[in-house]
Amino acid sequence: MPSFFWTQKQDIGPSSRTSHGLTYDSERQRLVLFGGDPGGPPLDDTWVWDGALWTEVADTGPSARHGLAMAFDSARKCVVLFGGASGSNLFGDTWTWDGTEWTQVADTGPAARSGHALAYDDARERVVLFGGRTAANPLGDTWEWDGTEWTQVQDVGPSARRAHTMAFDATAARVVLFGGAGANGAGLNDTWLWDGVAWTQAADTGPDPRAASAMVAATTIVLFGGVNSIDPGFPTANRIIYGDSWRWDAHAWTKVQDIGPPPRWGLGMAFRKAGADVGRIVLVGGSSVFGPAQDVSLQAGVMHDTWEHADQGVGPGQGQGPVTIQSLAIIPPEVQTPGTANGMITLSGPALAGGAIVQLTRAVSPTSAAFRVSGPASQVTIPANSNSGSFSIGITSLLPFGLQVSVVVTATLGTSSLSANVLFTPTA
Repeated sequence: MPSFFWTQKQDIGPSSRTSHGLTYDSERQRLVLFGGDPGGPPLDDTWVWDGALWTEVADTGPSARHGLAMAFDSARKCVVLFGGASGSNLFGDTWTWDGTEWTQVADTGPAARSGHALAYDDARERVVLFGGRTAANPLGDTWEWDGTEWTQVQDVGPSARRAHTMAFDATAARVVLFGGAGANGAGLNDTWLWDGVAWTQAADTGPDPRAASAMVAATTIVLFGGVNSIDPGFPTANRIIYGDSWRWDAHAWTKVQDIGPPPRWGLGMAFRKAGADVGRIVLVGGSSVFGPAQDVSLQAGVMHDTWEHADQGVGPGQGQGPVTIQSLAIIPPEVQTPGTANGMITLSGPALAGGAIVQLTRAVSPTSAAFRVSGPASQVTIPANSNSGSFSIGITSLLPFGLQVSVVVTATLGTSSLSANVLFTPTA
């Protein structure tokens, strides 16, 4: 099992809590924490972490709440906070934090909710929201925030859920969603990808079914903790609170360690990277005891510890950004049959850990039973730290005299797409 080492940094700072908001402000190079559930009335404090010390920076802004979600909008250089709950009250307000103060920017958009997730899509410069719960039911809607307004973009995809987690995978230029809980409170373990147009289920194997875990984009996507059921009536003897770490490499989940922070759910996690410094995953708070929201039983388990894992990589909103297709060439551009041409894909930068999967499609004109086009494969995987990949395409039979065949190959990676053409001709 690959090594993965956590180090406890500090237990002085924000008070013990679960279900708080936590994200990394790459503009000011600070982690930002807001609110949470201490096992009683929710909190409304704002704290920042500079890598060494926690500092409380505001006591005005959003009202006290737990079950909120936050993400850093790097295009507009602010933290975005949406929703949450206090007692039976659900919130549908949107706030931004500019490093100095909170500003309410909207009170329309998604329905009031808690237990939803936010992630910033760095390729499309949108904050993506999925799911959560109303007073009666879990939700399955997808919304995007463009800095001015919310727009509902999809209602087909993952099943309705709450207490799931999301992060943006810069390698594949997709938002990754994992787990959560449905209406019965039982944990889920499906993985979904959002490309800005549609959701695609990527996996249903990996971490055990769980809700209220935390996930962050570092060198790869990293997930920690969670609980197998958030149903208060679930038998205590059967409830499992997790303390394991997993990596998603754009293809599959890999368990990476069992030793580190104590098991917990409702924690916060963010990726901090300042300049050339090694990136660090920061984990804060959560609870080792399960209980209903704002219930006094949580006080025996809520935590306020801060942990770090050094993880060299590029986080959202800084560093190289999403890798895109820079060029696509097919050489030679004209081939006498039978013959083969070679394609070369060049990326804008080296592929991150797990590699970059480039999707390939072809359009053949004209189509005929008189010949068969071979290749390319439906995808090319460019290895980590490489910026190029290749494929081949050919016609293995002699074309009839006078027949020319044009093949257009389109390569797609995230939101970037390029096409190139090759012409097959009869042997002179």
